[in-house]
Amino acid sequence: MTLKKLSEQVLGEDGRLPLELLLEHLVPVDELRALARKFGLTPKGGFRLEKAPARVLAPLLAEQRDHAKLRDVLTLLVPSRDGEVAAGGAPDADRKLAEAAQLLKLRDAELARLRGELERAREGTARARERGGELEHRLTAATEELLRQRRTYEERLAQQAAPPADRGSRDDRELLRRLHELEGERTGFLETDEALRRQLARDRSRLRELEEELAELEALVPKSRRRKKKPLPPLPEAERRFLLPRFLPSFYKSLEGKERRSVERAVHAILLFCTEGHAYPGLEVKQLGGQDTWSLRASLGLRVYFRPLPDGDIEVLELGDREDQHTTLRRLKDRS
Repeated sequence: MTLKKLSEQVLGEDGRLPLELLLEHLVPVDELRALARKFGLTPKGGFRLEKAPARVLAPLLAEQRDHAKLRDVLTLLVPSRDGEVAAGGAPDADRKLAEAAQLLKLRDAELARLRGELERAREGTARARERGGELEHRLTAATEELLRQRRTYEERLAQQAAPPADRGSRDDRELLRRLHELEGERTGFLETDEALRRQLARDRSRLRELEEELAELEALVPKSRRRKKKPLPPLPEAERRFLLPRFLPSFYKSLEGKERRSVERAVHAILLFCTEGHAYPGLEVKQLGGQDTWSLRASLGLRVYFRPLPDGDIEVLELGDREDQHTTLRRLKDRS
């Protein structure tokens, strides 16, 4: 009957087995009364300590949080084989030992389940971080595009000298429509980023809970039964590829009249981009004007304009001043 009730509890509660249930079914009621008398506990329900049943005493003892008292309570679940053999109780000791072994198996199963859940939570957290980083990058790009569109629209309004009837031209309406689309896209990125941040916070909280619960269960498992933790495999190194720059005649033409120091900085910036990629600090690599033209920072006032090729290499178009960027973009657009 004891094993049947414990099995029903384990199956009904997804592997969980409360301490009070173990005390009620595995410890003699005389030992429960003696320990309750030692702690000075008073049974609930109007029972006297000498007549209190195990179902009343077990919850009182399971509520103890003092370290010494809790150790005495847990000691009731550990069979003393020498004392039982001396008193002629070897069969009862074997029965308790078998029950303890079965409980240990259940605890090992619960520990394995929690380890699996912990690994899944860690994987989910890693995926959420990657997704959050990607969205942050897209949000930054959308914000920069929105700012560029706003500046272009404001410059058009400032330079436009047409009468009020002509201000609602098709180009302005198209620019306004594109501006609203970018604002909507930016709002969507912000909302998605906020949702991912909340999900990441929940995953981290659940991860901490699982780690604490796993640590508690591992502390309860005997050292001889603990599994050795396998070291995590090293992360694969990201493959680095050198981008081959193809300098067009327009690039060499743009070097005419430039100082040697400016040319050196431009070539150095191009080589840094080809070896380190878009994320190298200080290059400020970005796409320009909604077209397939990019720029990188050679110095405070110099920009190198290039275009990515289908095979992954780049085509270096021109070296120009930062102040003349709009003129350079129009010229490159007309040329393409």
